[in-house]
Amino acid sequence: MATPARSLADQAYELLEGKLVNLDLAPGAQVSEGQLIESIGLGRTPVREAIQKLAQQDLFIVLPRKGLVVTPFNRASMLQILETKKSIERVIVYHAALNAKDDQRSEFSAIARKLMISYENFNDFLQLDQELNSLLDACAANRFATVAVAPLRSHCRRFCYGHRHQMQLSEVISAISKMARLIARRDASGAQKASDGVVAVMERYAAGMGR
Repeated sequence: MATPARSLADQAYELLEGKLVNLDLAPGAQVSEGQLIESIGLGRTPVREAIQKLAQQDLFIVLPRKGLVVTPFNRASMLQILETKKSIERVIVYHAALNAKDDQRSEFSAIARKLMISYENFNDFLQLDQELNSLLDACAANRFATVAVAPLRSHCRRFCYGHRHQMQLSEVISAISKMARLIARRDASGAQKASDGVVAVMERYAAGMGR
């Protein structure tokens, strides 16, 4: 069966989310709807729908009659995001480890290997992390968990990008690679513990943010 074409609103969301994650839209910056329309080249209606969704996910702050503010980094919020993400990812990782088919297990192993050589290119790391998340969601087959965790992952990717010069990327990569390898081995409990380890690394960096 062919994959359904993405709606313009979905495309607008993906493009704007990418700009938020890689800080083309800098935390704390004030922007207008018109600027966002021009920056991604899509119409007012899909961009407006995407803005509403991103605002609901706390990536934009809507200022009535004044425009939008890109949500600044915040220590307390980031720690809450990680606390919530930890519980949902445990569900996803557990079921992915049990449900993955042989070809998907090979994909997990391949991503783990690629991650281990992505130290020098942060964009490569983020791309592989997204591929891993998509594979996790496909294997876990829990659409409620997928919908719930998606904005939390966006916040985490944005945090990683914003603090990439302070973070020791090798530490993050090692934790994620370990989780992927354990899923490939069908070690559901071990993969859960490794997932907790990924969050623990992030929590340590988040706790060091300015209050």
